[in-house]
Formats: sequence, C-alpha cells, structure tokens
Amino acid sequence: MGSRLIESLQHAAGRNQELLAILSQTDNAPTAFKQNTIYISDLGTRIADTDKEIKRLHRITEDERKDHIKYEESTFTRYMYKLRGKRAEAAFAAKAGKEEKEFVEAWQKERETQESHVELTAALKAAENEQHRLQAETARHDQAQSELDRLYSSIFDGPTPEVPGEDQLESSLQHNKQWADNCTQYQNLQRRAAEALNATLQSLQCANRDMAEAIDMSRWDMFGGGTFVDMMERDALSKAQVGVSEALRHMDEARRCQPHIPPLHNINIDNGHLISDVLFDNIFSDMAQHDRIKNSAAQLQMAMKQCAELLEKQKRTFGDAAAQSARANEATNAARLELQRIRAEAFERFAGQGAPPAFQASVQYVPPPAY
Repeated sequence: MGSRLIESLQHAAGRNQELLAILSQTDNAPTAFKQNTIYISDLGTRIADTDKEIKRLHRITEDERKDHIKYEESTFTRYMYKLRGKRAEAAFAAKAGKEEKEFVEAWQKERETQESHVELTAALKAAENEQHRLQAETARHDQAQSELDRLYSSIFDGPTPEVPGEDQLESSLQHNKQWADNCTQYQNLQRRAAEALNATLQSLQCANRDMAEAIDMSRWDMFGGGTFVDMMERDALSKAQVGVSEALRHMDEARRCQPHIPPLHNINIDNGHLISDVLFDNIFSDMAQHDRIKNSAAQLQMAMKQCAELLEKQKRTFGDAAAQSARANEATNAARLELQRIRAEAFERFAGQGAPPAFQASVQYVPPPAY
C-alpha cells in the first residue's frame, strides 16, 4: 500500500471500528421502524372502526333495552295478556323472553367490541413506546452510516490500486446509483399519471350522476313537468359540464406525465336551446332535448369506459416501474454494502501490514433497460 493510504487507514482505524460496531448493533432498526410504523397506522384504523362499531352497537343495545324493559315492567300489558287466557299469557312470556334475549345478545356484542377496543388501545400504546426506541436506534444507525460513508469517501475516493477490486466496485456503485435515480424519476411520473387518470375517472363519474339526474328531469318534463323541471334539468346539465371540464384538466395532467396516453373520446354536453325549450315549451321540444341529453350521456359513458381501461393499464405500468425501481435500489444497496465490506477489509488487513488478497466483485453492474 502507498504511504498516504496507510497513514489514512491508521489514523481512522479506531473510528472505523466504532462505526462498524454501531451499525452491527442497530442493523435491524430501520426495517423494524418501518414495519412498526405500518403496524401503528393499522392499529389506528382498526381503533377508529371499532369506535364507530361501538356507537352503532350501543344504539342497538339501547333500543333492545327499552323494548326489554317495556315488556319486563309493563304490569298493564301483562295483565291484559293474562285476561285473554293462558295461551295469551304464554305469548306474552315468549315475547318478553325474546326481547330479553335480543337485549342480552346486543349487550354482549357491544361488550365484546369494547374489550377489543381496550386491547387495540393497549397494543397501540405499546407500539408507540416501541416506536420511540426504534426511531432513536434508526437515527443512530443512519448517523453512523452517514459518517462511515464520509470517512470512506475521504480515504478511498479516486484510484486506489493498492486495494484490489475497490475501484471496480466504486464504479459499479456509481452506475447503479444513476440507474436507481432514473428508475425513481420514471416511477414518479407513472404514479402521477395514474393519480391524474384516477382523478379524471372520479370527475367523469360525478358528471355521469348529474347526467342521470338530467335524464330523469327531462323524462319528467315530457310529461308536463313545467318551467321548474326545465330549470332543474339545466342545473344538472351545468353541473355535468363542470365535471367534464374538471376531467379534461386532469386528463391533460396525465398526458403531460405520460404523452402516449390517448385523449378522451369527445364529450359534448348539449344544454339545449333556452328560447325553444323553455319559453316555447312543448312535447316536441321536450322529446328533442331528451334525445340530445341521452346522446350526451352515451358519449360520457364511453369516455368513462375508456378512462377506466386507461387507468387499469397505467396501474400496471406503474407497478412495473415500481418493481424495476425496487430492483435498482436493491442492486445499489448491494453494491454499496460490497464496497463497504472491501473497504472495511482494508482496515482489518492493515493491522498486519499486508495487502488484501485479490478481490473478485460479487456485484456486477446491470445497465438500466431502455424505457
């Protein structure tokens, strides 16, 4: 080894061992922290659902309790049944027993749900306490990793022929980083396109509901609905037009992210003719407007079908991009760990003043595929 590299390794040997020890102690913390975060979120959702269920069951329990008390404490009702004979008295007893059974069952369900709520709350508290520890351990791990990266960068950056394989792995890491960055950018574009298509579909669905209302009003209008129905019809058509305009704006965003996405089928919301349809309202103008609305509704439904198909296709594209990004990040991390290993080995070998053995890289650079 060159004297400069030997001096640098000797100077940093102690800190290198400390940082590697911290990484070894906290190696599982980042993964556990992420898993615990998901677990806490899931518990929060389940607790919220349980709260709603408790309120629902409590209303049922109260209703059943009132019915039970009514039969249990109503002396007059019992007396009236008794006057009708033994069969009626038996019917009263059966009805009272049924009310009591329903009340007990409802109360039992509410109690079980409350117990589940208590258990979930305790689990959430324990998970939150664990989260504080994992967060601290993860921060300690990340800080040690960051410092180790800076330490190794200051010593090993640039050509280091004294450490066989180090330059090869350093180059591989840089290529994999670039691949991972490209994959991340591509994945983000696909995600944004999918989100925009989803927003497009939701706007179209809102517009479709308004069109359905317009068709109902138009049908009513043909049977003499009058001016008020005409105005409600036009209000529904106006809302549908707003929904279509919003959908087109979202579609533009999707196509900016993913230019190969085709435009939506033409949607023309026909608002009719104010003079002939309102001021000169008659069955013929109503029928003509009804046909125009149905034609607009058909165009809207075709666009909805097209958008739904495009969204499903884009979801698959995003899934493929996410999988490729995961592979790129995995390759980058593997290259980083392998480079870190051979650099750490240089520290270990230096203690005996011996050069490290010839190194064969186990991580090969895989070029990113063409998009």
